[in-house]
Amino acid sequence: MIADRLATLGLCEWGAPLTLTDAEVEAFVTSRSHEGLVCLLGAAVERGFVEVSSAAAGQLTTAWAEVMASAVQLDALLLRVTSALAAARIDSRVLKGVANASLDEFDPSWRSYNDVDVLVPADSLVAAADALATIGLRPIAAPVGRRWARSNAKSVTLQHESGMQVDVHRMLAAGPFGSRVRSECLFGPGRRFEVGGVQLTALSDAHRFFHACYHATLGGAPGARHRRDVLLLASATAPTVIESTLGDGWSPAVIAAALRWANEDVDVLSAEWLNWLAASRLDADDQALLKSYGGSFREIARAELKATRGLMAKISYATALVWPSSANLAARGKSRWQHLRGLVVRP
Repeated sequence: MIADRLATLGLCEWGAPLTLTDAEVEAFVTSRSHEGLVCLLGAAVERGFVEVSSAAAGQLTTAWAEVMASAVQLDALLLRVTSALAAARIDSRVLKGVANASLDEFDPSWRSYNDVDVLVPADSLVAAADALATIGLRPIAAPVGRRWARSNAKSVTLQHESGMQVDVHRMLAAGPFGSRVRSECLFGPGRRFEVGGVQLTALSDAHRFFHACYHATLGGAPGARHRRDVLLLASATAPTVIESTLGDGWSPAVIAAALRWANEDVDVLSAEWLNWLAASRLDADDQALLKSYGGSFREIARAELKATRGLMAKISYATALVWPSSANLAARGKSRWQHLRGLVVRP
């Protein structure tokens, strides 16, 4: 499949050029933005790996330019976000997006992104959202409770009046896999990079690789861009890095699942990684837990509740989900009765 091949651009020999019809190019140009295919196809055509008609090339160039213009706007918003957080004395790390484009891609124009993602310390999520309200960013949906969000939420999504969105994370994944990772390790020495003449900090190389694996495996419906992030970062990371970071709570089962998925049908992983996959003895409980992430938030929440230690901690976690704030219910268009009924009636 051409989308799979585009995900490996620059990572392996391409072979003879492929020829796409105008209809096929149109399908790529109108594909879902999270796939990231416009930039990769544009790069492949530019380098002669894919051949298209002059009309299709013009359409693709226009679409690629629009994606890059959107990235410039997102970068400007990122600078405002990091500045507001710094003013509030909240540390931050840039996730995905421009960080991957700047640090990991062969060329930044090969990597598209649709929003701004930043990580803040685990206890600073609500304070960060409050600080970003000063620059016009508002939550798309109110949390089930501020106290619950401060201690349990993966992230909060904020929206600018322009329509651009900012995801402020306190964890890299929801549920047990996310809460298990020691937050402090993510704020160690990161990688510095520049956006608009300003120095920003991304996660370390190893942590960017782990995050790519977690996002591809646990983050919903993955596309070509997710596959490429895993393969790109795996090509620059040795398997030995996993053994040195297990104490920070990362799951080899998640990493293995991401690598197997990313390498499926493309076969570009190094012999080192293939040997690691063949030799790894993965935790059976973690492999079973992975199945929860293929379902609804309810299943992930149940898994998190089960993993939470202590009766009071379990009660604290469950209470806000059972009895969410009125603002959260209003954002979801539900009455309290409808919400409570939904808890006891299986969808």
